[in-house]
Amino acid sequence: MTNGQTQWLLMAGIAAALLFFAVATVEVFARPGFSIIRHAISMLSLGERGWVMVATFIASGVLVLLCATGIWQATGHLFGAVLVGLFGAGLIVAGFFPAPAGLGFPPGTPADMAPVMDTGAVLHSVGFMLAFGSLIVGCFVFSAHFWMGGQVALGVFSLLAGLAIPLLIGLGMASVVATGVAFYVAAMLAWLWLAIIAWRAMPAVALAGA
Repeated sequence: MTNGQTQWLLMAGIAAALLFFAVATVEVFARPGFSIIRHAISMLSLGERGWVMVATFIASGVLVLLCATGIWQATGHLFGAVLVGLFGAGLIVAGFFPAPAGLGFPPGTPADMAPVMDTGAVLHSVGFMLAFGSLIVGCFVFSAHFWMGGQVALGVFSLLAGLAIPLLIGLGMASVVATGVAFYVAAMLAWLWLAIIAWRAMPAVALAGA
């Protein structure tokens, strides 16, 4: 694989982060009946315009799989790249099996109706756990990798991201803070981490080709 191809693969991860951030943020405010306070962003996969978020989950997941290959080629860190790839695979699963309806969304759903965990909902949860479980472990793995390589700032950032993401998810699930807000911030922090990792791997590719 050429250095140019590796850089394009890394850019796929940055593109995935920008795509997910842009679509999710627009949909949060554009979808009638959706409340960032009560509803997780994965519920945007429901309703008449749910296909937009479904496509975003799947497209982002595919782009992350490409990025994982680029990370492996650029850094030689196979385990870390596999964890990033599992994040992408989890996104694809979560896209094919949308979150369950409930809590008044999509419109027409009773406001007091709790989400029903049918087979599709369970598989969505599996995708969610695979994606974020892998990414959280990846944060710690890359933190150690960066520390040992003398990249202290990246090591600290990866460590903090690995601590903050599960904390936010846990606070949201426990309703200590607004569920939707906690999940949104956790997701965007995850995407920020991935984009920075991909971006910082590019100089290594350029150096290898020099």
